[in-house]
Amino acid sequence: MEKTMNKKAWIGLLGMSMAVSLLTSCYDDKGNYDYISEDEAAKVVLGSLEGTTVKANEVLHITPDIKGDDNGKFSYLWYTLTDADYDVKRDTLSQERELNVPINLKEGKYYLYYKVTNEENGVFRSVSAPLTVTATDVTSGWYVMKEIEGGVDFDYHSLSGKSDKQNFLTASLGMSPLAGTPVGMLYQQGDYGNETVNPDGTTTKEDGLSALHVMTNKDYITLNASDFSLLKDLQSQFYEEPEKVNFTCLFEHEFMGKNLINDGDVHLMGSTIGKWGYKLAGDFKLDSHIAQGYYGIYGYDYKNNRVIGYDAFEGAFADVSDMSGTPSTELQDSNMVVNNLVPHKSGFSADFYLICKSGNTGKCYVSQYSFFINYLMSLDYFEMPSSSLLMKATIMAAPEIASVIYFADGNKLYMHRIATGEDRLVKTFAEGENISFIKNVSGTEADESSFNDIVVITNATVGYNVYRFPLVGSAGELNTDVQPAMTGTGKASYLMFRQE
Repeated sequence: MEKTMNKKAWIGLLGMSMAVSLLTSCYDDKGNYDYISEDEAAKVVLGSLEGTTVKANEVLHITPDIKGDDNGKFSYLWYTLTDADYDVKRDTLSQERELNVPINLKEGKYYLYYKVTNEENGVFRSVSAPLTVTATDVTSGWYVMKEIEGGVDFDYHSLSGKSDKQNFLTASLGMSPLAGTPVGMLYQQGDYGNETVNPDGTTTKEDGLSALHVMTNKDYITLNASDFSLLKDLQSQFYEEPEKVNFTCLFEHEFMGKNLINDGDVHLMGSTIGKWGYKLAGDFKLDSHIAQGYYGIYGYDYKNNRVIGYDAFEGAFADVSDMSGTPSTELQDSNMVVNNLVPHKSGFSADFYLICKSGNTGKCYVSQYSFFINYLMSLDYFEMPSSSLLMKATIMAAPEIASVIYFADGNKLYMHRIATGEDRLVKTFAEGENISFIKNVSGTEADESSFNDIVVITNATVGYNVYRFPLVGSAGELNTDVQPAMTGTGKASYLMFRQE
């Protein structure tokens, strides 16, 4: 028994001796391995980042404090993490050594990270700092929609001229151009609601947002006007998306809210989550132009060849009546052809013109409709020569202060006097500089002075020009001795003036 115990003890001592020997061998064998610090492996040294505040969509330029990357292969990464206790999101900003990109982030607080990786061994160094994103300075000013290669974008021209943006959707926001051709824009201040479905299936609702709607004939997006994050794309605009998309008009009425016309049908926006409802009931197809009064909306129904108005009590467009209750929306004859509807006055009453031709007599007219509340007060027909260039014009506008219509014929701007039927040439632009848009715009300049201009967009091979012709007096005369107020690339055909 004793001998057996001695044998076991001997085996145990031998095992311990071998283990110590192996450990000593590994510890002493420095010649078989290279031991370097992480700093030596990374080969770069990064200085600290400073906390930064930037406006949404402004370019943030940071030259990092970095040493040691002159030799070797390195990759660079700038990214942000949301400053939140949950639902943390990561956004990659750039993969360049220096940061020089627009910050397309929503308003809020973030952490900005800079990571440099040694591609030879995968060792990296990173630094971080707080980043605050505030509201954009793309606010009051001129928004010009235009066609570019691949679709539709818009330029922003600020009142001060110090924060202009070219190709805002593609260059500043990094979006793709919208499909189709320009139709319109609408700024909605402080009463837009939006719902977002979270990854866990819950819904987050935001109220009181300001929104910018951008519409083409085939596409439509809604942006948050504070930071220009995307609120809705075409697929999320409607409770039920129309079978056919052919947008022609986007407008807002003081009492009846936001409206759009799609393929002749009218949709109203819901008041809670910013979605468009089903098309309004009624047997009609509306033209793309709308006239507004304090109590009503009026348009031309090209399906039934009549003028109709919106009845808020019925929630539909229908015939309107004169003060005696007799329907008074029929045209002069059942075969009359309407070329255009031109809004004139949009205050307490609503006035507009129809450019039309009798199918029975062949005579041409400007018919003037005047409404008070929802009743037709007067309807006058002003005959004009059948040779009038106004009859074939498609681009036109009327000011509120004068009974005239401005219209385009190629590179020529004309004024048609309603009472006399006379066409008068106002201005001839350069050869090949053709007119694509006319509108009467009034508002306040950066220095708080007021203006009332006829705004004209022209296009040439080199890009577009925007002219602002001040109205002189009350007869519709214009001061055309001015240079272009705005210029840009692409083919422009719509303009919106936004006043905060």
